[in-house]
Amino acid sequence: SLAQGSNYLTQLTERGLTVDKIASKIKFQFAVGSNYFLEIAKLRAARLLWAHIVKAYGCSCEEACVMNIHSITSNWNKTVYDAYVNLLRTTTESMSAIIAGADSLTVNPFNSTFEETTEFSERLARNQQLLLKEESYLDKIVDPAAGSYYIENLTHSIVHHAWKMFKEVEARGGMIACIKSGYIQDEI
Repeated sequence: SLAQGSNYLTQLTERGLTVDKIASKIKFQFAVGSNYFLEIAKLRAARLLWAHIVKAYGCSCEEACVMNIHSITSNWNKTVYDAYVNLLRTTTESMSAIIAGADSLTVNPFNSTFEETTEFSERLARNQQLLLKEESYLDKIVDPAAGSYYIENLTHSIVHHAWKMFKEVEARGGMIACIKSGYIQDEI
């Protein structure tokens, strides 16, 4: 994601747009899985690294360095056998995204992976977000994970490894070249 974002910055600055205008318009979308703390750290690490990349392009506005993140609950870990368990999974995934500071969130209905969603399942998905906002007050705290040794340490570990991967992609000619060569697919 960071390599592709950097590719957009390169392509658009070469066409005469300013980094400040470009970076503030880019929105990243990340799926959020069931590994609660890892997902929090993943989004926090992405924000830190994106700010570093945007600064390297010479932005003059601090707001341009802020990564705009949309999160979506994942599909790969949902069950067909006890579908209501998916409500618990999407709730914890949503909490991870919110605590990590996602700007927007899509909660997939609990039955979306195995059948056509219903009015009931869509209502529950909306209510999960409202529950986290209005009953857990997660919208009232600026950074609920700040100061947590475990999350901070995990975040810095991801930053370190992700930055090495980013530099490797750049050394291989950037995101487009790596996709064409199959490097990205092999790494995934």
